[in-house]
Amino acid sequence: MENASAVHAWPDALDLGAMLLLAGMILSLTVAGYVFMVLDYRAYLRSLRRHLVRAWQWIDHTPDWVLRETPPCLRALGLRLPCSEDDLLRAYRNKIKQLHPDRGGDERQFLRIQSQFEASLQFLRRYEASRQASATRSTRSQGIA
Repeated sequence: MENASAVHAWPDALDLGAMLLLAGMILSLTVAGYVFMVLDYRAYLRSLRRHLVRAWQWIDHTPDWVLRETPPCLRALGLRLPCSEDDLLRAYRNKIKQLHPDRGGDERQFLRIQSQFEASLQFLRRYEASRQASATRSTRSQGIA
């Protein structure tokens, strides 16, 4: 009867070890899941970036139908496509000499020509990049490069 009246202490060493092992497994699996999720997410972002760069190389060209028409920013400077940045700069300087407020020109027209010049410069740079990209694509598709 002494066994029946003996008080059993809980948790004993076996129960405590099992609980700590289970808690450690749950915690380590949770931490491992977050670590693998972050690592996989970073790999996903790198992969997405690679694919977006490839797609942008194919998309980032000016369509041919746009290039056939002279944009208004070039027309304002009296130019037509194809023209170079040197031609643009020369035409801009000639217009500015005529329209500069210090030489009796209208300030609004002067500012408009400046903004048209900046837009033309951006357009010509995109135009050249597009022509180079399409030339590179055509040589790649022919297997030359």
